[in-house]
Amino acid sequence: MVNFRIFLLVLMASVYGCADRENRAGKSSGSNEWELVILDSIQVDHLAEIREGIFSNGAGLVKDISGNTLTKFDSLGNILVKKEFPKEGPGSVKWLETLVEYNGEYFGTSSFSDIYRFDAALNLKESLKMPFMGESRGGAYNRKNIAFWNEKILLWYPGRNGVSPYMDYFYRDYPLLELYDPLSKTSKPVVRTPRSSKYSSDDFFGRPSINFAIENDSLYLVFSNEPKIHVYEMGDSIRWKRSIDMDPSDFKLIPGQQTPVTYKEYTRMNEAQIHGIYADPDHVIVTYYGGIDEDTFVSYKLREKENFARYPEFRKHYIKIYRHGYGWSNELPVPSKIKFFLTIESADKAFYALRDDDFIGEEQNYLTFYKLRLVEK
Repeated sequence: MVNFRIFLLVLMASVYGCADRENRAGKSSGSNEWELVILDSIQVDHLAEIREGIFSNGAGLVKDISGNTLTKFDSLGNILVKKEFPKEGPGSVKWLETLVEYNGEYFGTSSFSDIYRFDAALNLKESLKMPFMGESRGGAYNRKNIAFWNEKILLWYPGRNGVSPYMDYFYRDYPLLELYDPLSKTSKPVVRTPRSSKYSSDDFFGRPSINFAIENDSLYLVFSNEPKIHVYEMGDSIRWKRSIDMDPSDFKLIPGQQTPVTYKEYTRMNEAQIHGIYADPDHVIVTYYGGIDEDTFVSYKLREKENFARYPEFRKHYIKIYRHGYGWSNELPVPSKIKFFLTIESADKAFYALRDDDFIGEEQNYLTFYKLRLVEK
């Protein structure tokens, strides 16, 4: 009987402790000092190499890189739907990249021509055809470069008039995004690099990936290797308003140079990288890596494939929050065991991140996602 009472006391303390962390996370102190708290974890009975994933409106969706499978799960880890799509023929899905949820449906971009539209049960409803072939080939993990605005789709899809994003001065001289109308099946080029960006200059830098978020008719856009948020006003035209310096303490970059940056530079260091940007009415949230300096990168042979799993040992991971009217928060360190974040819907709401089992050194036959919360101090 005594042991049973002790068990009940421990169980109640655990439950109340979790509830207390949830309650503290929902309260605003106005300090703009934050911390990242792991509330819990869930296991999803699915074994795969995951590079793309989102979590919104109570459900997660991840894509298997080695197969052609989409898996939808709930906040308890229960699989709701799991579907594998053919790569050829009717109902095929090819080169599926960034995912986004909108009005209970899911959309996914591809490099070449299609925007795939899935219903809530992951049935492929249609393939929206872009009016020209895309020129982007591959890219970063889990990019945030598709969003809805006024029933139109804003997306990263270079290739208009055959212009490649790999040509010199692409980011300086050409529009960055396309605004696609699903009704008319037409698209127009929008958003140019502002003069406040290093990519508007004549110097060359490491080729970036682009991430963005839309909130309250404001577009927040970042180049992965530039610590600035470029803010645009959405409307009949998308106009640049201002740029906000992030002022990170750790953001290692390949310096600008007079000739194009080549593969050789990337064999000597690992650049800092913004890999996610999220917005709610009061905040803009940025997630990024600080990079790895040249001495460390070369000494530990981190360009070799067998050492890729060691990057979290040397590359620091951060979150930083811009609060309108207050400015930037402190830098929040992210544990190395977190591989990447799924959608952060709001600074006041719990969100999920994929655990990096390779870094931990555990082989599991399921996926583990951490449930996290941003807590004001």
